Amino acid sequence: MNFLQKVRNRLGEFWWYSAMLFVAMRFGDVVNAFIGLYLVPKYVDQAELGAVLPLLQVSSFLGVPITIAVSIFNRYLPRFKAEGEDGRVKSMILAFIPSIAGLVAVSSLIAVFLLPHVFERLRVASGSLGILMFATGVLTTTAPVFINALQGLKKFNAISLLHAAAAPLRLAVMVVAMPFRALSGYMLGQASTPLFQIAASCFALRKSVSKKIETVPFWRGRGREFVRFSLLIAAWVLSTNLASVVQTVIIRQRLSEAESAAYYMISRFAELAAYAGMAATFIMVPLAVEASAKGKRSIGLLWKSWLTTFATGGTCTVLLAVFGGWLFSILPMWRPYAGYVPEMALLSAYLTVFIATTNFCNYESAENRFGFLWYTVPLNLAQCAFLVCFTGYRFFDGILPAGAVDWMASLDVANLRNLICSLLVFASVQMVIHFIRAAARISSAKN
Repeated sequence: MNFLQKVRNRLGEFWWYSAMLFVAMRFGDVVNAFIGLYLVPKYVDQAELGAVLPLLQVSSFLGVPITIAVSIFNRYLPRFKAEGEDGRVKSMILAFIPSIAGLVAVSSLIAVFLLPHVFERLRVASGSLGILMFATGVLTTTAPVFINALQGLKKFNAISLLHAAAAPLRLAVMVVAMPFRALSGYMLGQASTPLFQIAASCFALRKSVSKKIETVPFWRGRGREFVRFSLLIAAWVLSTNLASVVQTVIIRQRLSEAESAAYYMISRFAELAAYAGMAATFIMVPLAVEASAKGKRSIGLLWKSWLTTFATGGTCTVLLAVFGGWLFSILPMWRPYAGYVPEMALLSAYLTVFIATTNFCNYESAENRFGFLWYTVPLNLAQCAFLVCFTGYRFFDGILPAGAVDWMASLDVANLRNLICSLLVFASVQMVIHFIRAAARISSAKN
């Protein structure tokens, strides 16, 4: 037995694959950091820099129907694999690939209605950008169908290779395309990665759709369960994606161009806090589904993912708060944003808590429990309403009493620091409820 095999056996599946995927993703992030912190600010004017993130979020929102399908796929594929139902695995893979065509049609209708309003609010010209946004949205949300198929089949080695190779490809496309039109070149580079992932995943999945495996309809005997899960997961995906879109669009629309550009820059560093937590969640889901299918307890996986998320996220937040000023002094294009170090630390804290809430929701859905929807969906919608109303309080002049409007104005939510604090409050409320529910589950199991 070689050294790596000994280490793997000692660590166990969760920690071994989490570490492997984390290293592979961080290799890609080195390239992505160069793109986000140098290439984009170099070619995108400050007046449009704040539009980059909302354009990506809206692009992803266009693919919400596909995202819902991916979530369903991600739940059932590892379960079928754990139960030895290779015929259902094959059926699900073969059924979901052509169904993407119908979902793309639905996404195109969303795009036709939504994009004109988006470009107006983000203050950017459309041109070819609309087509590239739609293509990016469709490809970005379709690729997880294939990545999650690899995830569900626990092909983590292939996933690690895909993540490591995708970033250099994105960089090459952007270097060529961004000098012609910055935002369009950026979106073209974003589209190249999922296109590569889809092609490579098809090659890695070829054994799972072998002609030697007899196809068994994946819905046979599980129709009602399948429909119930689909409706529940749709509610979660829609509310979560809507909250993300509203958040980034409001920052661009209601804040100044300087502050929205600052949000883009600080988010490139603050997202470091979420990296380890996202890798842990990715590994946790198929392991939790497998444990559930075999009737085993898996609450330990959730606590491991939380430990990873808060330990790395908390460390990153402290480091950014202490060394943020030095970071922004490194390059001349970063120096105008040196005054936003406190906001960067706040954003890092928010992303840490946000990923921790996502850990819980993914774990619960893997265990086929959806009680969290009763409070996460209302809180997501409440966050949307709060941001829209309290950053656009002048709409209520003549509708609400003058004192109420003055109170809304006094909160000054249309300010980057206060807006991030608001997001942190909403995420923390969810996290507290999640923690209480997880602790209660352990307590009841002991009794």
